[in-house]
Amino acid sequence: MPPAKPSTNDPLQSVFAFRAFDLRDRFPQPLETFRQALECLQSGDAYLPDMSGEIVAYLRDGRALPIPEYFFIIQSGNTSAVVPPQENDYVCAAVEAWLRDALLKTSTLLEKASAVRPARLNILLDQCDPNAPEPDDIQGWQNMRDVGREIINTPSREKVWEAAVQVMGEVQARRWMKTAHPQLDGKSPNLCIEDDPAGVYELVLQMSTGAS
Repeated sequence: MPPAKPSTNDPLQSVFAFRAFDLRDRFPQPLETFRQALECLQSGDAYLPDMSGEIVAYLRDGRALPIPEYFFIIQSGNTSAVVPPQENDYVCAAVEAWLRDALLKTSTLLEKASAVRPARLNILLDQCDPNAPEPDDIQGWQNMRDVGREIINTPSREKVWEAAVQVMGEVQARRWMKTAHPQLDGKSPNLCIEDDPAGVYELVLQMSTGAS
């Protein structure tokens, strides 16, 4: 039996799209439901979703609401994992209830959409149709390989993550990767690792020596 559609007074009507994020931002398309976003992180295309996975709800008034990761990331000691697909019904129901409650409040959790993954906001707004084909330039960016001296001098994302885990432990490293840092212009390492992996790696090395 298909789920009932929300009523016109349902606060969920203010949500017009969801986005799933992994470390390499492989899911630029807007999605109609939280379940679809969750399935992106559960798919084989997701890159280190347990470390960097995020799901954001975008609202019609231009604001955005990050979904707390405890709904879809399981923490067990020093390890973490995306919830398995067999838990999706329970997770989706819990997130729907949380969203309704958050949207009914004048919540400080709401942010300007431009402050949530700003590099991808224009793509989101340009692709409000979930069935729209992915633009050629985005496909080219996703498939682009490092060239020239980058291969030698630029640390890989895996190397940055492994170094952070070695210095901080996995749980603390995940939190650090998502926390704004003053040396990254107030952005989180997750947001900077694509454009400046060397800068993020340098911060990790500074922490290992107690300099940061």
